[in-house]
Amino acid sequence: MEVVAALAGAPNVGKSTLFNMLVGERRHVGNWPGKTVEKYEGELEHHGVKIRIVDLPGTYSLGAISEEEVIAREYIVREKPDVVVVVVSAIELERTLYLAVQVLELYDRVVVAVNKMDAARKRGIHINESKLSKLLGAPVVPISAINKEGLHRLVETVLDVAQGKIHASKLRLDYDGLPYYARSLERMLVGCSSLKGYPPEWAAMRLLEGDPAMERALREEGCTALLDALEEARRRAEKELGAPPELIAVSARYEFIEKVVSSVVEKSGVAKPEFTESLDHVLLHPTLGPIVSALIIFTMLLVIFTINTGFPLNILLDAAGLHGLASLLEESSLAGLLGAAFQAISDAIAAWLASLGTPSFIVELVADGVVTGVGSVLSFLPLIFLVFIAFSVLEDSGIMARFAVLGHGFAEKIGLTGKALLPMLLGLGCNVPAVLGTRILESDEEKLLASLLAPLIPCQARLVVILVFASAFFSNPVLQALLVASIYLYAGLLVVVLSLVFRRLLLGGYQPPEIIIELPPYHKPSLRVVWWYAWDHTVHFLKKAGTLILVLSIIVWLLTAYGPAGPVANVEESYAALLGHLLTPVTAAMGLPDWRIALAFEAGFVAKEGLVETIVLVTGIGDPVSAVRSLGLTVPQVVSFLIAMSTYTPCVATLAAFYEENRRLRYVAFLVGYELAVAFFSAVLAYHVLSIFF
Repeated sequence: MEVVAALAGAPNVGKSTLFNMLVGERRHVGNWPGKTVEKYEGELEHHGVKIRIVDLPGTYSLGAISEEEVIAREYIVREKPDVVVVVVSAIELERTLYLAVQVLELYDRVVVAVNKMDAARKRGIHINESKLSKLLGAPVVPISAINKEGLHRLVETVLDVAQGKIHASKLRLDYDGLPYYARSLERMLVGCSSLKGYPPEWAAMRLLEGDPAMERALREEGCTALLDALEEARRRAEKELGAPPELIAVSARYEFIEKVVSSVVEKSGVAKPEFTESLDHVLLHPTLGPIVSALIIFTMLLVIFTINTGFPLNILLDAAGLHGLASLLEESSLAGLLGAAFQAISDAIAAWLASLGTPSFIVELVADGVVTGVGSVLSFLPLIFLVFIAFSVLEDSGIMARFAVLGHGFAEKIGLTGKALLPMLLGLGCNVPAVLGTRILESDEEKLLASLLAPLIPCQARLVVILVFASAFFSNPVLQALLVASIYLYAGLLVVVLSLVFRRLLLGGYQPPEIIIELPPYHKPSLRVVWWYAWDHTVHFLKKAGTLILVLSIIVWLLTAYGPAGPVANVEESYAALLGHLLTPVTAAMGLPDWRIALAFEAGFVAKEGLVETIVLVTGIGDPVSAVRSLGLTVPQVVSFLIAMSTYTPCVATLAAFYEENRRLRYVAFLVGYELAVAFFSAVLAYHVLSIFF
């Protein structure tokens, strides 16, 4: 399979640099047929697909005033490349978007590459790529060609558009009455073969504006009737609209561009060089740097966790004897408020449906299945949103780049770059943004490696399970802390070991690239930019993973509510219990023969919160700590359970995010398979070793 991508762009936007970075030495130079202008072509291969890059001459527009403009336009219209990549400049967006707007009006398979993002960051310029994409009706990819930033994502987007995975649409502007005069020309264009291939609507508008190349082609073909009608249409349009058609058209495009730029660009002041240098003495210091960085990350996670679930501030309040305040904090947390809200909604809907005489099956399906499923989807959003806010603040302030430089030495030893540590740190809050964050990595190999390892980081949901079990079986705070720390240390060890294994066995000895990061000056994060980043990424998660989570939540409810004999009052008679019994031989090998634990592992596949919820459900004890304590587990069994829980497939949402980033079902199967295997053997080993001492 071959994909043909044409590169278009105004002079000095970095189009030639992008071309050279993409194809390297695999380029060919010739001349366009019958022209003196040089033609550059090159090739690259991505995911087994050959991509032929055609570098169109640099032009400010498609007006066909110069030979370069004619070549660029004719190639797009006659050759119909699979994708047209229009390169614009992040630091001169308003000026360089004009060509992009014209190409988007002409063609429906376009990708807009916003180049020079490194220079924009240094000037405090931020661009809302998601909103820009929506306004233009085409995918937008921020890049820095000179630093090779974003090129991996650009190539993937080109393939997605070429293969129909991303659908773009032609841009339609408001030309203030001009289309009325162009419609009569559209009908006459059908009879003129010289302009065959041009969209009639686009060609008619171009003729109204005045296009020497098109008019010359019509004159040579002898389409005199159309030329006469064109002159009449121009005369009428100027008289009735009060301005020449070309002025109206150009003004309409620039008015559109001005509105777009004003809504997607945010500028913030940057710090003085002296301040940047002073702060870098601390953040980039080999000893102070890691300590300060760890404190920054710890503080952000502390705030996120406390807002979302109340932990760990509730534990500190409880230890200080302020039990009522600790309980209030838990109930007032986002997770607590959402849980109470959805419980109230579920009860209200159930009562309303019952009052209408709705069959009990429908009532239970909607109230306990659909509403609970929606609640499980939305319960992810606050945590994901808060994690992305933290990520955005670090990135927008310039601190994130320092973290990457600081951590590169360690990351390089295990086959990653310093950039890969940033999304993996997000995994402490939630594995979903951790996997989504790997898109900042430039190579396929590093992106795959990082996204395979990120789900091993214990997220906040798994932390809640660990804390419940620690509280249930250990009364000594020191032992509780030791258990929690041990699980996290083991997860870190797995990341290091498996990174080295995958690097050699799965990626054929892949070597991480040298890190190239231009450290931007520090500046105060813009609230508008932080909102853009967090909201866009959260909505992206909701669209991509939300439906899948909802469906699976309903399936889990059906499995727990029904059994071979129909609706069940006791979960032990349900299909879920049958599945639990089927898994018991596997969990028994880990020292956990109780079918209720096997069932909890099944529920944890959808979301780790489901582990404790399932135990509460099957034991009939409302308090999670008491419910877990009623299982009567020994120390080896507790450790075996927690190791397996923290290592096996994190949740459906993470799998959905993983598939979205890597687009290969075999990679998803590998992720699930290796984590299940590691979880099983780790738990078996831990149980048998600890059984010697306890």
